[in-house]
Amino acid sequence: MNRRAPLPHPFGDGPFAVAAALDGGVSPSRLRSADLVAPFPGVRALREPADVMELAAAFAQRMRPGHVFAGVTAGRMWALPIAGAWERSEPLVIGVPAGTIRTRAKGVRTREFDTSRLESGTLDGLPLLGPASTVMSLARETAHVDLVVLIDALVTPSKRYRDLRLVRRPFTDPAALAAFAERCRGLHGASAFAAALADVRVGADSPQESRSRLAIVAAGLPEPVVQFEVWLDGVLRAELDLAYPDWKIAIEYEGEHHLTDAAQWAKDIRRQELLESLGWIVIRATKADLQHGGRRLVQRVRAALARRGIAA
Repeated sequence: MNRRAPLPHPFGDGPFAVAAALDGGVSPSRLRSADLVAPFPGVRALREPADVMELAAAFAQRMRPGHVFAGVTAGRMWALPIAGAWERSEPLVIGVPAGTIRTRAKGVRTREFDTSRLESGTLDGLPLLGPASTVMSLARETAHVDLVVLIDALVTPSKRYRDLRLVRRPFTDPAALAAFAERCRGLHGASAFAAALADVRVGADSPQESRSRLAIVAAGLPEPVVQFEVWLDGVLRAELDLAYPDWKIAIEYEGEHHLTDAAQWAKDIRRQELLESLGWIVIRATKADLQHGGRRLVQRVRAALARRGIAA
């Protein structure tokens, strides 16, 4: 039986550069073995990358000094709420310091960045733009609503906001981002970033909460309050995703886990019953309500306002 020789440490632990493996004593024939894949020229791995972090880790084996992951790649690495799911065919975006040599490789696109204004760091040992700089690098190719959603994620203090890999919550605040946008004036995307920042509100628990608020405002309806607290006899009984406190209208976005988790579903029903007993109108929205620019959600909110005698 023809057994392949095991790869010596550290080459069996993750993706590695062919040149480093040759220097480490791995034979050329072993590097051509069928049990290894080549995600990029000059790189080998034990299996195809399963997500953006694994793909970035593979390409990092051949990155030039000073280059970083940027744009949509860095956004996904930080687990920011990028619209659309990652696909293996999506090119990696590499940030290249202005004036330096660009990387050329299949499955990669490069973008120059100003190192004096955009910050970089590491995540799991991989070089990438910092979270705010990542969003700035995305701004010129991102729709306004999607850009607001990204910035909302940077300023949320919510621990319920899922998946974010930021070092703290909130990562930053609107004032700091305004100063950052001013420093970046003249860069590609800076004006779009500043325009989106004007529509950012602190406190969103999810991207869909942000999208719900923006759809309501875009329809010309009054802007709801984010994360309004309902107290009863000195006890906090509910935190509403969006609310019109003066008219006692609550707008709650129900994510997939609300619909599939029996305990959460029961909790939601009890909370709705409590709010209705206190005179609130409760609108429980789902992703279907946000289709077509949130048309159905807007209709439901407008109807609730009408019930309170508010023409909108």
